[in-house]
Amino acid sequence: RLGRDRPPPAQAHCLRTGAAMKPWILALMLLSLAPPASAAETGTLSATVTAPIAKHRAGAVVFVKAGPAAAVAAKTVQLDQKGMVFLPRILPIAKGWTIEFLNSDPVAHNVYTIDGEKYDLGTWPQGQKKKYTFTRSGVYRQLCKVHDDMIAYVVVLDTPWFAVSDKEGKLSLSGLAPGAYTFGVWHEKLGAVDFAVQIAAGAPATAAIALRAK
Repeated sequence: RLGRDRPPPAQAHCLRTGAAMKPWILALMLLSLAPPASAAETGTLSATVTAPIAKHRAGAVVFVKAGPAAAVAAKTVQLDQKGMVFLPRILPIAKGWTIEFLNSDPVAHNVYTIDGEKYDLGTWPQGQKKKYTFTRSGVYRQLCKVHDDMIAYVVVLDTPWFAVSDKEGKLSLSGLAPGAYTFGVWHEKLGAVDFAVQIAAGAPATAAIALRAK
């Protein structure tokens, strides 16, 4: 019975050597057993866009121009052709992302641009898709050779941190690391000055963005 109460050999060895273990070795062992530190808390920017004409409050792209560094991971997003229009009309992406162009209409559509990298993806029928990966930042008008009234804007940015205002002019950008930021604004018809905001962890920052004639 007494033999069964003895610790296993490995445990007994630790008990015998523990007293003689150097303090720094013991500290390293305890540190390795400690749970990993939690991710740093992030902040949020909430903004309201105003414009001379109410309908122009929508579609403003607000993006980080300067601030804490952010890695850009590869991603694929979709731009549809449905009801004889591009959906969405305004599509911001980060440089290096891929767009999957879908045709949901029962007629053939084409996608091309005369901007930036200047591509023509050809024409394809309903239900089919074509992809393109953007390697240069800038604004790319998406056009259709079959229907010359169709247009959309792909805004290729050097950051994955951006948001688009809704019809009420509201937008929110979350997940921002604490720090000092400069934000830029792009709009199809109007312009706005860059603005600076200090983002703090757990404390939403606000901004008022006034669009005006370019």
